[in-house]
Amino acid sequence: MPLQDFLAGAALFAVMLAAVAAATGLVARRRLRHLDRLELAAAIVVTGTAILIAIHLVPLMLGVLARGTVLAAAALSVGLAALVRPAGEAEAAPEERAEPPPSGRLSWALAALAAAYAAAVALANLGRWGGDEVIGDDPTSFHLPGIARWIQDGTVWKIDQFVPLLAQGYYPNNGDVVLLSTILPWHNDFLVRLAPAFFLATTAVAVFTVARELRAPHAASLLAAAAIVSLPVVGFVTIPRALPDSIMWTTFACGILFGLRHARTGRRADLVLAGVALGIAAGTKWYGVTSVPVVIVVWLVARLLAARRAQAAAPPRAVLRDGLLVCGLALAGTAVWLARNLVASGNPAFPLNVELFGVTIFGAPRDVVRDEIGFSIADYAGEPAVLADVAIKIVEGLGAAPLLGAAGLAVALALARRGGRASDRRVLVLAAAAVALAVAYTITPATALGLRGTPSLAHANTRYAIPALIVALPLLAWTTGRLAPVAGRAVEAMLALAVLHGAHDGYDVAGAGDVVAAAVALAVAAAGAWLLWRLRGRRAVLAAAATAAALIALAAGNRMQDRINDDRYRTFDPALSALLDAAPADRRVGLEFATYWSLGDLSPIWPAFGSRLENDVEFVGRFVDGFLTPYYDEPRFRTALDRGDYDVLAVGRSSIPRQNTPAEQWAIDAGWRTIALSARMRVLVPPA
Repeated sequence: MPLQDFLAGAALFAVMLAAVAAATGLVARRRLRHLDRLELAAAIVVTGTAILIAIHLVPLMLGVLARGTVLAAAALSVGLAALVRPAGEAEAAPEERAEPPPSGRLSWALAALAAAYAAAVALANLGRWGGDEVIGDDPTSFHLPGIARWIQDGTVWKIDQFVPLLAQGYYPNNGDVVLLSTILPWHNDFLVRLAPAFFLATTAVAVFTVARELRAPHAASLLAAAAIVSLPVVGFVTIPRALPDSIMWTTFACGILFGLRHARTGRRADLVLAGVALGIAAGTKWYGVTSVPVVIVVWLVARLLAARRAQAAAPPRAVLRDGLLVCGLALAGTAVWLARNLVASGNPAFPLNVELFGVTIFGAPRDVVRDEIGFSIADYAGEPAVLADVAIKIVEGLGAAPLLGAAGLAVALALARRGGRASDRRVLVLAAAAVALAVAYTITPATALGLRGTPSLAHANTRYAIPALIVALPLLAWTTGRLAPVAGRAVEAMLALAVLHGAHDGYDVAGAGDVVAAAVALAVAAAGAWLLWRLRGRRAVLAAAATAAALIALAAGNRMQDRINDDRYRTFDPALSALLDAAPADRRVGLEFATYWSLGDLSPIWPAFGSRLENDVEFVGRFVDGFLTPYYDEPRFRTALDRGDYDVLAVGRSSIPRQNTPAEQWAIDAGWRTIALSARMRVLVPPA
């Protein structure tokens, strides 16, 4: 990327972020002054994320997405935030808080060790991957290609699908909109890992704040925060693959946090923040769409039961009014994606059948892939051998956290009901929510992903259980302050060991050198932050520090994009390298493959767009009943080749050596010339 292009994109990115920060700051100063620093940080993340999504999504909805329209929407967001009415003195008054049980030196030592190790290995992992291309089937097959198509077409009102017989183009995409914000300024993905890494850190902060809201000991709260980001699957999907799941985890945890606060304070602002956070979470992943309603239903049932038990509690009408507010905000977070699906397929939840009391409201055709490999854990009830295999995959993905969380739930229920009375009814409600979320996980399709009786791919989808652990781990922290001292320290020690083991596996620790360097970097950064805090009254010092930080960030960003874009995706497969040579920019690239294939955890779809997203990439197929479908006969395939006017064609090869797939042979018979051949892919150009 030329230096002037990098600097121009950096300026656009900085202006956009500055506008988001200004709008968020206006809202925080006028409506959120009652929150303490950690709660305010969580509220700022929720508000800023909502604004960031809105300023990109509104132009997409209007069909005018471009760098200029995003800046215009960002400026408009600042103007709208300026219209927010300041809270009254009573609403802004600080709150008195009960102190949690104290943490001893051993507890702090365990928490500090676990948290420092988790932070160091995550930073080391980010440092290793920061200058490399994004890998992984999911990001390179549909997340990033879908973003590229948004940038090219400027609209959200179409389904962009690149893998046949799957339905990724119908997914909720709030997280992809956040990723879009890091790609659009440069039309390049070198900074795309920034957002998942940022939200990984804020997930830890949000979980710590949830535990603290429950009055868990601070050291145990820190252990819970470290544990949630040290689950092996978290490191697997977040940094090397840049998946947007961490955006869902952060906002889901923030929704729990502000729901708990509302139960304690009754403030409408807390309820609004909970609804906005849960709306973002629901619109980010399909397992957010299932997890958020579970939490809302448990919360509503608990409040209605409380209203019936005590006359002093909120009357049912007020409970229902609050429920409508939260449900409305949660629905707003998914409404665009459901509307897009409805427009494109006639079914907002495509490819699922939507039924009510046995009556089909929105029908869908048979999902062949889901029927073949998309089994849930519940589908294997009564098959202990298969469930044992699933259990192994769960341990691979989540480590010891499910067992610790389950034990914590049981103990929390016993302690909260000690003496026949609930010491904190919120603990009981959270325990019920955690159990319901765990049950929802077991019945979610693809939690036992793989062919019938062989859940070989279930490891990656253990992330669907993370919402349950976001609730369960703070409860486990809460129990440590209510147990006998020896038992509490034993629980903390087990949690610390789970953090160390999970972080080691999830962030792929290769040696001590990177970890030590990352730990030193964290220590220097912490010391610098402390020094700036002490000097916060000296504006000249702060201005100089900000200028130095900006220059360092620019230099690091330029070096990063040089490393990634120099020889980008050319070392994975010789045929892929030939494809990139044949389609450097402004080319039409056709793809054809019979299965969901990769080049060693990499799909060629995203690389085929080119380093500046200037190629037009599509699968050589057609939509049948809402599913992208290959051509199964030669005449239609050859007609599609002629009609597509492709400059280059990449065809996935058979898993049987030296045996051409039908599409390969049809293209060869049509006169297309092979320019590269590898074990996985044949690259062809049109007849001379």
